[in-house]
Amino acid sequence: MISTPHANVHANSNASGRLVFIVDDDVALVEALSDLLREEGYAVEAHTDVTGALERLHAGIKPDVVLLDYLMPGMNGRDFLVELEREGIDVPVMLFTAMNESRVQVPKRNVRAVIRKPFDLERLLQELSSVP
Repeated sequence: MISTPHANVHANSNASGRLVFIVDDDVALVEALSDLLREEGYAVEAHTDVTGALERLHAGIKPDVVLLDYLMPGMNGRDFLVELEREGIDVPVMLFTAMNESRVQVPKRNVRAVIRKPFDLERLLQELSSVP
C-alpha cells in the first residue's frame, strides 16, 4: 500500500501542524499513513468513510489538504468531491486510486493530484509539501 524506499524520511518543515484529513476505508492504511504523517509533523484527522469527513467540514473544521480514496463503499471519493463543489467548499484534495488515472471521473476543481496505489511515501510527502 505504502512504499517507503528510504527508511530515513526527515521531518518536513512545511508540515508544522498543518491539518491533513485522511479519508479511506482501508483501516490499516489509514492507521499507517496517520502515524507516518504525524512523524513528519502533520496534524492528522482520520476518517474511514466520506460521511464523517463531510460532517467535520460542515462543522467548520477546514483541513489544509484531504487525502481521499476514490473507491469506497457507500459514498465514494467522487461523491465527496461533488459535495465539496456543491457546497462551495474549497479545500485541496489528493486523490488515491488503484485505477488508471484516465478512468477517474471527478470534478477537478479541488483535486491537486491523483496518486496511484500503491504509492511511494516520498512522492506523497513531496505532493503534500507543494500544497499552499
